[in-house]
Amino acid sequence: MFGKNALTKLIIEAFTDKNRSALAGEFIALFNPESLTTKYSTKYAKPQGIGRSTQELKYTNNPPEEMKLKLILNNDQFGSSLLNTKLNSSVKLQVQKFLLITWKPYSDIHQPLFLIVKWSGVVFPCRLNSVDIKYTLFDRNGEPTAAELDIALKGDQSKERENLVNNFSSPDLTHVRIVKSGDTLPLLCQQIYGDSSYYPTVAQANGLDNFRNLQLGQKLYFPPLT
Repeated sequence: MFGKNALTKLIIEAFTDKNRSALAGEFIALFNPESLTTKYSTKYAKPQGIGRSTQELKYTNNPPEEMKLKLILNNDQFGSSLLNTKLNSSVKLQVQKFLLITWKPYSDIHQPLFLIVKWSGVVFPCRLNSVDIKYTLFDRNGEPTAAELDIALKGDQSKERENLVNNFSSPDLTHVRIVKSGDTLPLLCQQIYGDSSYYPTVAQANGLDNFRNLQLGQKLYFPPLT
């Protein structure tokens, strides 16, 4: 639980590519951090069989982490900057711009934009999972002057980055290695698979005519064992 009077600028950057290098725009608002929830989960596969008295769980993967936060919008905030449009303090327009940058499919890529949420040291690559919008105050004309957005975000990062973070070493997963001085294909197979005899399969998977002729800096793929 955070202080109710502490207001911090929340920034949602939106990109047209998964690597998040082509910025399409950003949404800026004051975030009232009453709560922020991050969910981590683990997926297991149950063994098949009849008459088993126990259920031994086999690890399969860690699904993307999830984050839930509440965004408070009102007419006194900074407003938002989206796709080169000017700031506007209308709550109704802020909500529309939030949906445009996070939820509506972008014409060039035919899907919603790729997001990075930044707040108080948090940097979270993600996609919008859902948002519940609740208007809480209205003016005499019935126009909303305050809104609460309950936002659910799902973590989104490249497979290469995921493997780097988790430091996977199982032979059941695809591995990538950059050739260093002293590396040989049988040695790398021994390190990854625990068996150097897989080098012909790896050489074929990488289109190598001569497995002894590795180049420094060369990228090699080691497929999972089946």
